[in-house]
Amino acid sequence: MQAVKNLFKKSLSKWLSALVVVTLVLPYLASLFNVSTLSKVVVLYFLLNGGFALAFGYAIRKQGFRFYYVFLQPLVFALLANWLFSFVNETYGYYLAFLYLVLTFFTFLANTTNDPDENELPVDGGYQDV
Repeated sequence: MQAVKNLFKKSLSKWLSALVVVTLVLPYLASLFNVSTLSKVVVLYFLLNGGFALAFGYAIRKQGFRFYYVFLQPLVFALLANWLFSFVNETYGYYLAFLYLVLTFFTFLANTTNDPDENELPVDGGYQDV
C-alpha cells in the first residue's frame, strides 16, 4: 500500500512541476527574450498551455487526483502569470485562464468507459450472496 501512495505522490509532483513550468517559467522566458505577441499567444498560450490543460484534465481523472486540481492551472495562470507578474497581457489573460478551465473540464468529464471503476458491481441493494 505504501508503494502505491509513493507512486501516486511522485506522479502528482511531476504534474505539478510541469504545471509550474508551463504556466510560469515559459511565459517568463518568452517575456524575457521579447518573443512577439502573436508567437506567444499562438504557440505558448494556445498550443502548449491548452495542450497541457487537456492532458492535465485527463490525468486528474485517470490517476484519481482530487477534483479541485481542475482549478489549479487556471488559477495559477490568472493569479500569478497574469495578475501578479504581468507576463501576459491583461486584456486576454483572464480569457485564456477561462479557456484552460474549460479544456481541463472537457477532458476531466469526457468519456469514462475505460475507467477502472466502470465495471464495479452496484451496491444499491447490498451484497446478497457474499
